[in-house]
Amino acid sequence: MVDLVKAIYAYPGAGQPTDLVFAAGTVLLVSEKSEDWCRGVCQGREGWFPTTYSQRLDCKSLEQKGIPMAQLVSVLRSPEWLVYATEDNKLYYVNVATQTTTWELPSLGTTTMTPSLPDLNGPLSGLAALNINPNALEALMALHNGPQKIVESEKSSRRQKPKMVVVNGVTFLEGGPEQKRLNPEQLSYVDHFWADKDDRTGYDVILEKHLNGKESMKDMAELFRERAAIEEQYSKGLLKLFKSALGEQEEGTLKNAWVSIKTELKYRSEAHATLASEIKEHLEKPLLEFKEAQKKGRKEHQQIMEKSRKQLQTFDANIEKTCQLLNKSRKTSKDESVLKRRSVAGDDLKKLEEGYNAAQRQWIDDMINACQDYEKQEDERSDYLKDLYFKYIELCVAVNEASAEVGVATLRHAAMSPDYLLPSP
Repeated sequence: MVDLVKAIYAYPGAGQPTDLVFAAGTVLLVSEKSEDWCRGVCQGREGWFPTTYSQRLDCKSLEQKGIPMAQLVSVLRSPEWLVYATEDNKLYYVNVATQTTTWELPSLGTTTMTPSLPDLNGPLSGLAALNINPNALEALMALHNGPQKIVESEKSSRRQKPKMVVVNGVTFLEGGPEQKRLNPEQLSYVDHFWADKDDRTGYDVILEKHLNGKESMKDMAELFRERAAIEEQYSKGLLKLFKSALGEQEEGTLKNAWVSIKTELKYRSEAHATLASEIKEHLEKPLLEFKEAQKKGRKEHQQIMEKSRKQLQTFDANIEKTCQLLNKSRKTSKDESVLKRRSVAGDDLKKLEEGYNAAQRQWIDDMINACQDYEKQEDERSDYLKDLYFKYIELCVAVNEASAEVGVATLRHAAMSPDYLLPSP
């Protein structure tokens, strides 16, 4: 039974040789399925792609429209043809060798066809961005400007071993499109905290930055705690002076001056006690709560990223071990037991590579999520600390102004005439 699907999204692959790269709208022949992945064929290329990137085509409906399935399958397996579907699932075909496009199902071996151009702003618009099948793209563009000579045939280009480059932990064809930024309009974590996929140290850099931010918040909370303790101790010292017996022997207006001065000590003591309380309740305590909330979010990503990293490391080690077994078996005698072990090792290697590809894609998703959340946390931390700085300054200014007002009032109250001018009793 023929199983056909249409690509609803472009799939650039994850940089693995087993990936099937295609543009949105491409028709694919499915030969194998798992829960999340499909093995498919298009333009003679075979590979794996995510199931969610495609939707199934109704083969019975296509046959009713006069499309023989056997002939369509042959075209899909041919390296000279690309098959696409419109939004209403009408098929059209691109011959990369003759630079022609048609709505009619071609017969293999046909070299000349009457062009009937599909909409280049439709599903084919993703071809240029993906940098795949350059001769097919050139053929489509030539339909607008007349035939052009293909410099290099599809056959000769397939013989060349492509050069690969690694960008943001993903492998791309050298000379292909530049990796697009997720936030092109601004500097962002998600576009800068990456490293080569073989070491994956980009996450360690961003984590260290946030651990330093945690220590900074801890230091700020300690400063507030120490300042509050100093204010409390100062307040107690002033209150002790107020309660002391100093100046009790004085008489007359000087007695009143002593009372005013000691009263000022009491008011100033109360102001500094209030400052200590305000620092603890409105600065230190909220900061510690904010710090713990950020720690919780950070810990969640740490656990996810560590799990993802260990999974990739396990696949790396198992793939290396299986490759060694395969290489060793090639050097031994070709008896039945050796061939059987080699076959088992080959199957294991295929499964490991599929698992590695899935784990690598998961790592990328986890890294993107971590970068986005960490950037949000850092913005929140920066704004929050700025607010705390202003609150701290406002509290200090308030207690100083209150103390100054008490001091001025005390000096006015303590103004007096000399005792010898007072009338005799």
